[in-house]
Amino acid sequence: MKKYFLKENDITKGLALVVGLLALALKLVLAWGQYATIYPPLAPIDDHLMFTAAQNIVAGNWLGEYGWLTISKHAFFAVWLAFLHIIKIPYMVGNMILWAVAAFTATMAVKPVLSKNWQKLFLFLGLLYNPAMSARYATRIYRDAIFPSLCLIFIAGVVGVGLRYKEKIGSWLVWLVLYGVSFGCIYLCREDGVWIIPFFAAAFVIVTVLLILEKQKGAVVKAVTMVLPFVLSGAIIAGYAYMNYVHYGRFIVSDFTSSEFKAAYGALASLQQDNWHPLVSVPEDVREDVYGTSLIFKQIEEYLKSEDFKGRYMNPVVGDYQSGAFYWALREAAAEAGYYQNPVLAQLFYENLTEQIQTAVNEGELKTADGGTKLRKSVTPPIKFEYVPKVLKETIAGIKVVMLFQQCHPMAEKAVGKDFEIKEVEDFVRQKGATILFPNTDIPTYSTPVQMYMYKILELFVAIYKLCIPVMFVISLLWQIKKLREDLWNKKFDRESMLNIIMLGLVGMALLRCAMIAFVEVASFNIGTYVMYLSTVHPLIILYSFIGFNKTFEY
Repeated sequence: MKKYFLKENDITKGLALVVGLLALALKLVLAWGQYATIYPPLAPIDDHLMFTAAQNIVAGNWLGEYGWLTISKHAFFAVWLAFLHIIKIPYMVGNMILWAVAAFTATMAVKPVLSKNWQKLFLFLGLLYNPAMSARYATRIYRDAIFPSLCLIFIAGVVGVGLRYKEKIGSWLVWLVLYGVSFGCIYLCREDGVWIIPFFAAAFVIVTVLLILEKQKGAVVKAVTMVLPFVLSGAIIAGYAYMNYVHYGRFIVSDFTSSEFKAAYGALASLQQDNWHPLVSVPEDVREDVYGTSLIFKQIEEYLKSEDFKGRYMNPVVGDYQSGAFYWALREAAAEAGYYQNPVLAQLFYENLTEQIQTAVNEGELKTADGGTKLRKSVTPPIKFEYVPKVLKETIAGIKVVMLFQQCHPMAEKAVGKDFEIKEVEDFVRQKGATILFPNTDIPTYSTPVQMYMYKILELFVAIYKLCIPVMFVISLLWQIKKLREDLWNKKFDRESMLNIIMLGLVGMALLRCAMIAFVEVASFNIGTYVMYLSTVHPLIILYSFIGFNKTFEY
């Protein structure tokens, strides 16, 4: 019996498969037992926007009737949600299946450098039970519930290519496909999906250069195939844009990230301010100046000054429109003025606004912050030195949240809304909302003892990861330093040397994401360190920690 499960210093593939499948089954049951966070009236530009878009996709109406929100966000998640509805898989289970696929793909990607079956199983389980994928934010009907999965599949594609660049071309084509397809989906899932572009490009450059320098047989053909990810991701993005063209007459992914909206918002944010505030890109004094010089901006003055808009969009502490809210207020005000009757009219509004601001700047009626005549073209606030200390502090706070698996509590938030609104969402996603509360409280609970045990199991994994990952990360770091020293001393470059480069890339991606989210928090959101926006970092840290740990105890 022993030969079926164990072999020298390892376990058999059969045992690894059985344990992996049992672990997956348990994880899917735990996901099925979780409640979803449902609050239709509280998230009109987030959860509810994606939900209604998914409903429209199922009904054959693409993202729905055109308005100021319809194509405001990259909505791949709505496509995913509609897909789960059509194949009748509960929302949380479907998301966990996608995560399991990502975990398995990442494990197979590093297979060439993990010689033991127990190592592969250990890594798969480590990724599969990532507590962040069962955290409260992941119970929301929102795109961040699947964004980490897409990012991990992308990472697997890059790693798979990097560790197999010396092998026959057939062994790495599947990884090139994953590399390209996943990037296309990432870009369509979130507007900030572009954060991964530096690593998309770096992997291409490094592998291509190595192919050329090492003069491998068939290197030219391999180098040519490296364009495949660009072709595939471009085709996916173009296909999505084409659907928008068919339904709305514009070949774009979003009219929020479109050139005319970024130019108009950037023009407003470029102007000189009387009293600069780090959270306000377009303060009241700037708006007053533009009302007097732009006829088209004057048309939305009454809406931006209305008590309704102030109540919904203004930060009462700051006393003005916060950067992260003003672009939504601007869009809704334009809609109230009649400019979102169709996409072309909305496009003309922003183009005319930019043109009128540029004319006023050229004629000296308006001044830019830097005294020049060139206007910005971005919805992100201008980067200033004053942000640096706060961004560094927030970056450290983000790293702490990730490393210690903070905010990974698995209990959903209390469902908010009318009964029929909540039921509509529950029926569509085939997942119950957290409507059952502890006695005399508004704190959600599970309705059966079995569900409470499920919840305790998920909490146990949070505690385990909180304790183990920091230690494993340090062990992994020490292995990496040791390997780097050996390579430099012996002047060699082997597969594990490539692994070392990949691991540096994982850390680099993690730091970049934490810093990027820190800047957005400091300059726009001001909501506090939120694990949802950092959830793509957890897989990077887990992958890094488990790989180095496995290599340290390989023999």
